[in-house]
Amino acid sequence: MSAKQSGTLWQLMVFLLGAGVIITFITNQSQPVTAQDDHAIYLPLISRSIAFTRGDNLLLNPSFEGEGDCQINPPHPELCWYHPGGIPELQIPIRWVFDYENQWDGRDCGQPPVCDNPLTPEPDDWWNAWIRPEVRVLPAQLLPPHEHPLFIWDGNNTLKVFKGYGSISYVLRQGVWLEPGTYVMEISVFPDLVVDYDDQGNKIPAPDPLSGEIEFHAGNTSSGWVLPSFLDKNTYYYVFVRTEAGQTEIKIAIRGRYAIRNNGWFMDDWWLWRHDDLMLPPGVYTADGQPVMFAADYVPPATPYTFPVGPPVERVDE
Repeated sequence: MSAKQSGTLWQLMVFLLGAGVIITFITNQSQPVTAQDDHAIYLPLISRSIAFTRGDNLLLNPSFEGEGDCQINPPHPELCWYHPGGIPELQIPIRWVFDYENQWDGRDCGQPPVCDNPLTPEPDDWWNAWIRPEVRVLPAQLLPPHEHPLFIWDGNNTLKVFKGYGSISYVLRQGVWLEPGTYVMEISVFPDLVVDYDDQGNKIPAPDPLSGEIEFHAGNTSSGWVLPSFLDKNTYYYVFVRTEAGQTEIKIAIRGRYAIRNNGWFMDDWWLWRHDDLMLPPGVYTADGQPVMFAADYVPPATPYTFPVGPPVERVDE
């Protein structure tokens, strides 16, 4: 064999070996990657999910189970919930503070702009004025069995905040002591936003994506308003950084700007943990590690849904 033939054969062997290495590398890219991986290599057209590995939950009463027997007619309801201001319609889970907007409470709505919702285009928008929501800590025994997996994702209870034919804007918050580090807030919600029912009794979701929004706060940081999917479970991960130790207020703000037939929100199984090895920058992510859509970036449809105007004639809670 000549020297030229030997060189050609050697080049062919090197090419085949290199091709085999590349094929093996690409084939192995389908394996999941955890958030702690610092050796991950991303190639075009290859998607790799992010596993948000939970640490110890730093929230108090994160699944709204209370600290006692919180079933129907609990023997010690003070271990389950409380009624701020003595308002029975507000059944707030212990360890949480509940704030809300209310333009109807003892006010004369005939004097705009007292009852003018600033988030809707109509002037003197009485129909969509903010109104006090209702809040319930619901055990499984008060829900039909087929709804348990829809609304209960941990333990026996779910939290429901709602108003029939009412626009609502509210905040759930609590203070947590945090050391410097990177933290992940995991929030799951089910926006039960319904404008009507079809002939078979199926729910018709609100057609305008701006009908429901969520915002996450940790101290002086916030996410901006996020647009969830309606009639479905939404799980978000808010990544933030604390540079100094201190008491940090964790806040989840939710609003439904239109007085639709059922302005309802279910929530359960909330988490907050420290995750210093997380490779993602601060922001809001979905379970697959993708950034979420923010309301500020949303362009409303050319023909928006037309909501009723004027003062509501009837308000029915569903």
